[in-house]
Amino acid sequence: MDRTVFTHWCEQQLYTPAIRRGTELLERACDLHLTELYCCLGFGDLLAEPRTARELSETLGFEASAWVALEAMLVRLAERTGVVASVNGASCVRFRSVSEPADPAPELAQVRRAMAELGPDYAAALEFLDFGRANFVTALRDDTELVDRLLCGRDAERCSLWVRATNTDPTQDVHGRIGARAIADLGAGGTVLEIGGGTGNGIRHLFRELAARGALGRIERYVFTDVSPRFILGTRREIREAYPSVACDWKYLDINRPFTAQDVPAGSIDLIYAVNAAHVAKDIVGALRECHAALRPGGRVVFAERIRKHAGDMAARELTLNLSTYHRTAALRHAAYRPAHAYLQPSSWLMVLEQAGFRQPEIYPELTAVALTFPAQYAAVVTGVRCPG
Repeated sequence: MDRTVFTHWCEQQLYTPAIRRGTELLERACDLHLTELYCCLGFGDLLAEPRTARELSETLGFEASAWVALEAMLVRLAERTGVVASVNGASCVRFRSVSEPADPAPELAQVRRAMAELGPDYAAALEFLDFGRANFVTALRDDTELVDRLLCGRDAERCSLWVRATNTDPTQDVHGRIGARAIADLGAGGTVLEIGGGTGNGIRHLFRELAARGALGRIERYVFTDVSPRFILGTRREIREAYPSVACDWKYLDINRPFTAQDVPAGSIDLIYAVNAAHVAKDIVGALRECHAALRPGGRVVFAERIRKHAGDMAARELTLNLSTYHRTAALRHAAYRPAHAYLQPSSWLMVLEQAGFRQPEIYPELTAVALTFPAQYAAVVTGVRCPG
């Protein structure tokens, strides 16, 4: 795949002016929501003297791992608003209040109007943040499985919120688009295993892209997997209707367990695909080794992932995602390649792929080039090839 051509496509067609503007507005909405929470929870007084996120969480009566969400919140506020400052301690960071913020409500109303001007679908991004803001205390103290139920499809009443957040929201939908484009450009096909397929963003975009190129026949067999029966069944209905000629299997698969024990024989897969799913693995290197073993020689992984620019780089949507106990705690941290939960930095992806035995670990597009025109760029494709032997 030509990196220059792919990068140019990202600059010209993926990251449109609307996507760039929508991302800017979403980031600002997150800052304003966090500022509002800072005020409502009385952080100005609570942080009059420097405290750690753990100490703050205990004072508020939050559950044990809630400090992860608070630390991410405070780091972001320190970096982007100046309302709070971080103080490096001997073993952990402490935070102290610096200034009293202005009422965020008027500017938040302006952000909503500006986002609406981009089109109705952009509201989905704000809806997801609104849910996190409204349920921040509830999820961290009173109903700690609230967001986990949402993300796994066990909350039938709110399931549509997650479907919209992962498919309708254009700023999130770019992950499925960039992954599909990469696979099509790479010429990959054969037997495909999609891990963490969720609400279908990956398979939907991939089949659409291949069909548009007259290349859907590259897929000999597609194995769609997830841990949510609701999402598996919902995606199956849609794909069967739209693409009845493609041979598909629909299975439960937990990426934290051995693949062979879940009916994925070693050396049976040509391509392993995931859209914003690989990063949730508890042991990222261990999960990648499972992928490596499942691939045929010369097979590859293609992961469309949100990337962190640095370890403390909190994504806007993590205002809500950080309320999930699993999102906060699943990852086994590692000082070199996983200093924070969930999303990885580009250099960390290259490192863990190499440790898992993959050759030619690469990231598309050329991130430094895209950053010149879109500094907030956040979606990338991570790929690596199984050794021939």
